[in-house]
Amino acid sequence: MSVILTLDASSSLCSVALTDGQETWHITEHQPRRHAQRLLPMVDEIISRAGISRDALNAIAYGRGPGSFTGIRIAASVMQGMAMALNIPVAGISSLQSIAQSVFDQSDADRVLAIMDAHMGEVFWGIFQRDGKLCRAVTEEKVGPPDACLADIAQFNGVLAGDGLNLEAFAGCSQTWAEVYPDASVMLTLARSDWQQGRFAGPEQHQPVYLRDSVAWKKLDEQPSLLKRK
Repeated sequence: MSVILTLDASSSLCSVALTDGQETWHITEHQPRRHAQRLLPMVDEIISRAGISRDALNAIAYGRGPGSFTGIRIAASVMQGMAMALNIPVAGISSLQSIAQSVFDQSDADRVLAIMDAHMGEVFWGIFQRDGKLCRAVTEEKVGPPDACLADIAQFNGVLAGDGLNLEAFAGCSQTWAEVYPDASVMLTLARSDWQQGRFAGPEQHQPVYLRDSVAWKKLDEQPSLLKRK
């Protein structure tokens, strides 16, 4: 059985999950400003809980975005460092897909429009369709003002989910799934599927997805020292 680790820091949550093919373990914490301090210790804790060593890992998946630029960079840095040290393949999992998968896991919904607060007056969103026990994207992932997302919602028949719904612009929308965030434990389900389909590869083939690169890169100097190159 393959041992797969997943980690995510694309939202205010910081989470890790691990499977050895038979059992799973996961840790999720609300750490909006402490991802850099908590992610690696959480990885060590989950590996300890499983009673294995890092050398036992066969693959790593991470929340590749969209989401918090800082959080995505932290997760990508941890993923890249471990993958290179252990010489194992990786996969990037969509944060929006994770939100949609959470809804599919807990309901009989067939379509989900996942929305994340992108801050700076914008949101990230994308539409996903149930595909057996998993889900697949049926639109490209987007970033833009709430009005642009609301235009898509006006033509959408399905469930809305994600913390973007907490913004005032979406007050008229159903808030049932407004507290759903990307989580490594859900990403683990998607990562297993990617592993079975041979989608894991080197870190260079699974780059972060920011959607708002030109704005995000201006903030690189603000990132924690963990991410800065010498």
